[in-house]
Amino acid sequence: MTRTLAPYCMTNDNIILLLLIMNLVGISYVLLMNGANIFERTKCIFYYENKSTPYNDRTHITRICNLLMDFQTIFYASIITAGVVDEHIFNIVKDNSMPTIGTLAAIFILFLLIKKGLFSIVNNILFSKSISEEWNSFYFFTTKLWGFTLAPAALAILFMPAISLKYVEFYSILILIAYLITIIRGAKKIIFAKKCIYVDIFLYLCALEFLPIALVWRTIQQLGIYITIKI
Repeated sequence: MTRTLAPYCMTNDNIILLLLIMNLVGISYVLLMNGANIFERTKCIFYYENKSTPYNDRTHITRICNLLMDFQTIFYASIITAGVVDEHIFNIVKDNSMPTIGTLAAIFILFLLIKKGLFSIVNNILFSKSISEEWNSFYFFTTKLWGFTLAPAALAILFMPAISLKYVEFYSILILIAYLITIIRGAKKIIFAKKCIYVDIFLYLCALEFLPIALVWRTIQQLGIYITIKI
């Protein structure tokens, strides 16, 4: 008598579960070491006040904790993107999701590194050093918080494979909208505080936010086409 193997899903992937456990342990460490500062900085996002002390110095977060939060954002974003791409665009996960998630994670890491370099160059040209540092700290901390808000969608994909992906997509879109609204409010209060012109904010974000996101999505689509042809 032969056994019929259960269909593959990311829930059954031991490597993904190991990475998830490592992430949960890492985030527990982050909250233990810098939880109070993270809470204070999160409050500053909604109740921002421009003070003489730089934003990053008022609520310091250690480098290792920053890296762990970056890992969380990239990990959850890769899982959600893999689920959406596999469902709607290309069936490339099949019986092993790790190559897909690893490739997506590499794309997101490269995207984050390029964005940090681009932000530093552009903001140092357009704004003063203090404003540039304040805005960079605000922006990239908001990106790190995105990982916490993406957790429910990623965990639903991992542990509730029967759930309709439409609910995950709807939640992810709401989170993206909330993220963009937060970024726009931060830009208004920090870099366009003296003369707020929404057209300037829109053009700034088009160049440094919307266009890079569109390029990443296009890269993922082209990669999916390449993998599909090779398979």
